[in-house]
Formats: sequence, C-alpha cells, structure tokens
Amino acid sequence: MIEPGDHRETTLFVRADVAAVAVARLVVEVTAPDIATPLAFNILITNGVAAGIVTIPAGSSRTITLHAFDAGGVETHRGSVIVTIRAGTNPTIALVLAPLAGDAPINATLGSFVVTVTPAADTLSIAATATLTATIVDASGSPVADRVVWATLDPGVATVASTGDRTAQVTAVRPGGTTVIASFGGSGGTSAIIVSAIPTLQLIATGLAQPLYVTQPPTDTSRLFILEKPGRIRVIRNDTLLATPFLDITSLVATGGEQGLLGIAFHPNYANNGQFFIDYTDLAGDIQVVRYTVSTDPDIASPGSAQTILSVSHPTYTNHNGGLVRFGLDGYLYIGVGDGGGEGDPSGNAQSTTVLLGKLLRIDVDGVSPYGIPADNPFVSLAPARPEIWAYGLRNPWRFSFDRATGALYIADVGQDLWEEVDVQPGASGGGQNYGWNVLEGNHCFNPLTDCNTVGLVPPVLEYSHGVNDANGCSITGGYVYRGTRLPALVGHYFYGDYCGGWVRSFRYLNGAIQDQRDYPQFGTLLALTSFGEDTRGELYITTWYGNVWRIVPALPTSPAPVTTTQSRR
Repeated sequence: MIEPGDHRETTLFVRADVAAVAVARLVVEVTAPDIATPLAFNILITNGVAAGIVTIPAGSSRTITLHAFDAGGVETHRGSVIVTIRAGTNPTIALVLAPLAGDAPINATLGSFVVTVTPAADTLSIAATATLTATIVDASGSPVADRVVWATLDPGVATVASTGDRTAQVTAVRPGGTTVIASFGGSGGTSAIIVSAIPTLQLIATGLAQPLYVTQPPTDTSRLFILEKPGRIRVIRNDTLLATPFLDITSLVATGGEQGLLGIAFHPNYANNGQFFIDYTDLAGDIQVVRYTVSTDPDIASPGSAQTILSVSHPTYTNHNGGLVRFGLDGYLYIGVGDGGGEGDPSGNAQSTTVLLGKLLRIDVDGVSPYGIPADNPFVSLAPARPEIWAYGLRNPWRFSFDRATGALYIADVGQDLWEEVDVQPGASGGGQNYGWNVLEGNHCFNPLTDCNTVGLVPPVLEYSHGVNDANGCSITGGYVYRGTRLPALVGHYFYGDYCGGWVRSFRYLNGAIQDQRDYPQFGTLLALTSFGEDTRGELYITTWYGNVWRIVPALPTSPAPVTTTQSRR
C-alpha cells in the first residue's frame, strides 16, 4: 500500500508508436496533490517510435498526461490517466492519446523495467566466488544495455563487486544467507546466496567395541543408537554414551571374520509400536533378521520380545554376509545379503535367483507373520525365483541407503581384488536389476576375464580401482545422500569412503551422470571406516573399527583431528 507522501522515486519506460501521425515531439507531464511543481519529460522520437524514461515519485493520485506536438510546436494529441505509482516494479500502464484535430490516435505504454539475475540462487563454500549476470528489459520486452547497481543485504555473509555493466562477483565470507540485488530504474532482480562452512569431524563418542553402524529412530532427535560388532546396541543421548546397552545379544552372535551384529532398522512407526529389526550372524554362521520391541524404559529393549523374521543359510564362509536392514520410503523392509563368501562366489549365488545370497531383499513386515511379499516385487510370479528378491548380482552390499528426497537407492557393493563400485537405482524403479557380480567386478569382466556376456547387466555409476598394493583402497563403505541443513553446499552429495584407504569422498548423481566429485582431506585418515550413519535431521556420522563415532559438522577451530591407526581389511 502506498502511503501519502511516499516519494521514493520509480523509473518507468515510455513508448509510443507515432509513425502514422505527424508528430515531432512527445512530452510526459506528471501532476499530483503532493507534487508542488508539475514534472515534465521530453521523450525522444527515432524512426517513428517515441521511447524514453521518466522518474516519478511513488504515491497515489498521479495524473500522467502525454502531449504530442508537430514540428511547428502545435499540440496534436493528448491523453491522461490517474494511477498509483509504487516504489519498485509497476504494472504496465496503457493509454491512448486522442487527436485534437482529425488525425489517428496514438497508443502509448508506460511500464517498469524488469531486472533478472542469474543464477537466481547459489550455494558457496567460504572464500568461494561466483559470477552473477543481470539482464534488463523494458516494458515492451526489449533488452536494455545499461549499467545496474549491485548490493548485498548482508556483506558479512557475502560481498558483491561489480565487474562490468551487468556482471558482478560474489565472494563468500561466513556461513549464512544473504540476497544480492541488481537495481535499475527503480526495479531490482535478486539472487539468493547461501554460504556453507567447510565440513569437518566432531568426535562424539569413543571407547566403543568395534562400532559398525549409527542410526536414530524416527522423530527422535536426542538419541543415537550404535551397533557394536560383538552383539550390543549402545545409546548416545545428547552426545553422552549411556553405560547400559539398549540390547545385548552377545551370547547369540558369531563374531569371526565379517560376522557379528551388522544392522538395525527402526520401524517407521516406532514411536507408537516400539518395533525395531536387527540383522546378525548366529552361532552357526547363518544370517538372522529378528524383530524386537522396546521395553517400558525407552533406553532398554525387551530381550524376550525377539521374533525371527527371516533366516538365510550361510554355512561355508564367515565373510560376505551383507547385514544392513533399512526401511524404504515405501514402508517395506530392505535387507542386504552377501553372496555367501569365498573367492569369486564359488557357488554362483549372486547370479541365481533361486537363493537369497548375493541379493537385496524387500519384504513386508506389517502384514502376515513372519513377513509378507509386496505384490509388486519383481520376481513374485517368476517361480522358482525367490519372491523376496528386489535386486541381484551383488557381492557384498555392506551398506546401502535411500535418498530421502528422491527415493533413489544407492548400493555400495564391495569388490573382489581390483574394483569397488556404487550402483544407483532410480526412485521410480520397479526393481529386478542385475548388478553383474560375478560376471563383472565393477565394469570389468571377472568370470570369464575376457569377452564376458554383459547383456541385461546394470553397470555401476561409479567405480574405483584398488591400485597397486591397495594404495587407493580395498573395500568401499557406502553412505548417504546428504539432506541435512548445517552444510547447504553439500546437499544432494552422496558420501562414501574406503575401509582401508581411510578417505571420504562425495558426488552428486544428476540426470544419469556423476557430478561435482569432492574429497575431504580435512577429515584426516579414518582407517577401518566401518560405516556412515544418518539422523532424523539428515545430518551424517561416521564409525570406525577402533571405537569412535564422528559427526560431520561445519568447521570449528576446536574440532579434534581423527586418530590414524591401521587394521586389516574387512
């Protein structure tokens, strides 16, 4: 709303086609009760078009009159309109100049300039720069080659400096948000700038027994739950490790090699039903997926509530158990199962759809007991294939995750001796993908070593080699697509690491391609990196074999450096 006396000035573009009339001069006159002296503007006529700008104080009851004169100074046309002029952008005003003596009328418009800044939004890390470009068009839609004025609402977050008539450089200063404005003729275009801190690690717990995973129940923001390989679930409340385990099943768990308590998933309705699901290797080496419920004490589970949901025979080797259980965005429980172990999948489990080894499974734990099969699982009607199978051709899908924004499924599949890989399944997929093991290791023939048949196999979106003597790494540890708020520059990045290499990397996967790959040397060397974790806010965590739990946070000068140690590969 324009208040009386609001005299902030607004620039309008005036245009009139006078080619069909004998007009030599056009004058714009502006009067108003609060304008003591009428304003007058001469508008230049070129090639039959009158075009120019007028600057008018904002306010109501503005009478705008256009006068046209012939070469002798005689007024030939006149037209008026009473309008409210706003500070900033105004809608186009149309008026007709009526002939004063037997001539054709003149159509005229007055309107604001439109300023657009690209990109309209950007996210930068501290000290990073970006180029902004402004475009100006007048009320007729024609481009204007003039100079804009740049400003930032908070120079403490990001500064802006002109680099040309309509370009500028933004420099990120500190974390936060600001708006950069390009102004011309009373109109302005904006670009929203977010400055994100550089990520670092914050140590939140130590002294744990071989922690393998960290997670959080839905809606719970104060507690983290940590899996210890020997068979305990520990609770960290408000960054303090509680002495009493949430659950202790060490007497049930085999822990040789890659065995142990490997996964936990809280039911999406945990706040009401108290159900959670764990994945472990029993004393016979078989994989057990078991449902438990919490007791009346929210920090203690009920050991007697155990109900076995699924058992997978794993009799020969102690490695390649998979072990992660997660609920998808569809509410079904997904279970990662390794190929059964041994060099090169000697039993051919990963390529066989009649066994559950070497697969990603999808089951319904809310229907019949112990579980139901979702009707849209890809192998439901393809006996003798197992209907639980969602995807196959996996060696050891140690960690997988869903992008909470897109539903895309990211699977980090541990390789044999040469290649590690990340597979991505689109959120709208109906499942059934064959990710290639043991025909392929990454994108490379494995069995046979040459001229392998890759028809129907889905290649990874990313692979990396071990290098000579595993110099690059030896065992991928999959993570999550970052959807938190503390590090906005990293939103949409999938994080992953390597158990032996001890490094952390990330990338964006957009339109079927890897983009914006990043390394994080400031994290130090995290040898024996066992897992990533995600809390309900989308913030990420890292666990290492030697008992530490780290949170990925904006850089703080007091953040401790990770401890560098060594450990044999997973």
